[in-house]
Amino acid sequence: MAAAKIKLPAKALDLGCGEGRNALYLAGLGFETSAADISQSGIEKLKKTADELRLDIDAEICDMRQYIFKHPFNFIVCTGCLHLIRRDEWPAVITRMKQATSRGGIHVVGAFTDEAPEPEDQRGLMVGLFKEGELFTYYQDWEIIDRKTYVFEDLHPTGARHKHAGNTIIARKP
Repeated sequence: MAAAKIKLPAKALDLGCGEGRNALYLAGLGFETSAADISQSGIEKLKKTADELRLDIDAEICDMRQYIFKHPFNFIVCTGCLHLIRRDEWPAVITRMKQATSRGGIHVVGAFTDEAPEPEDQRGLMVGLFKEGELFTYYQDWEIIDRKTYVFEDLHPTGARHKHAGNTIIARKP
């Protein structure tokens, strides 16, 4: 995992964390971890799980577009959420994440692309699908550790099966 490339002690952020799978992992590795998501139920579940595991995570309900970066981070993960805000809004989020990253810090960013159409039962949710490869252009000035293009099928709890396409990048700030 990319987090292993960061020397501890270090600060990590899971932006758009949902129920906090990545935040819990990072806190378990010893990162001073912050997490934010717009979902109250997601943050409540994260806090409950963190308490049960005795992990200290600064988790808050917050729209990623308004997140206040309280200090520089060594590691930021933002996956599965940028495509849920409008295309004209996510460049500012990426720019702010980059500005709030310490030199040598790492980003793991993933978003759905328009290579697969938005599923019919999710119509209107994915208002900011990236164009194939577009995410990578935001990190041209960083060291690219890895980048992936993928298509996958997902079975949702409702029983609906969806095809999604996406890009993920792992990059280090020079």
